[in-house]
Amino acid sequence: MGDLVQNPEEELELYITDTTLAEGGAAMMAYAKMQFAEMSEEERVLVIKGLLKYCELDTFAMVILWEFWNNKINE
Repeated sequence: MGDLVQNPEEELELYITDTTLAEGGAAMMAYAKMQFAEMSEEERVLVIKGLLKYCELDTFAMVILWEFWNNKINE
């Protein structure tokens, strides 16, 4: 994700679709950027929405895994 994209929506899309997001790397980068980089309010809102979506999907995946293993253990 090296260079900054001029369009905040395109940049957010890169954060969301970047393969490192699966490992949380892009989410951490987005959070750090929000804390330490200057950005417009529009871009800040887009990053927050992207982080909330990432957290939602990550939590959902954990719930699915927990349900699977809980069912396996209790069979």
